[in-house]
Amino acid sequence: MASAPAASAHDELVSSNPRTNERFSSAPSSVALRFSAPLLKIGNEIRVVDAASTNWVRGEAVLARETLTQPLSPDLPPGEYQVRWRVVSSDGHAINGSYSFLVGAGSRSGSIPAPGPATKATSGPADAVQPGADVPAQASALPGWAVAAVIGAIGGVAPYLLWGFVGRVRKSTRSGD
Repeated sequence: MASAPAASAHDELVSSNPRTNERFSSAPSSVALRFSAPLLKIGNEIRVVDAASTNWVRGEAVLARETLTQPLSPDLPPGEYQVRWRVVSSDGHAINGSYSFLVGAGSRSGSIPAPGPATKATSGPADAVQPGADVPAQASALPGWAVAAVIGAIGGVAPYLLWGFVGRVRKSTRSGD
């Protein structure tokens, strides 16, 4: 109990398809994000927006362990698109980020306004996108280590309190005789 265990890092985005700033002659059919660990099956979302903030996703995102895939509308016009994502990592914390890709030879970067405060723009190598700011998933969501610590504390303190209570009861019954 004298020293706390080392803090572990949250899961992170390790690869994406399309990659950051990748240019396509025709629109991709989906966006796939792969993370460093399996994601929880709650609160995961991918948005793919253009300069007018139109969301071009079609249907629901599909989660396969650490990979979240979002189908796109087949009629994406040429231009810049920003992928904005928010997922719940294996430790129960929400992580988010964004990056852009281009469709069409004449499309240019920089046409999409920066994302709002809930999604932080990120940058990184073309084949790896770093996550944005960490945000608690829910007020009631606790990381696994916190639950284990509480159970461990209860398991350690309960026998001590029970031993003290039994000792007092025995002592009071002896002195009452």
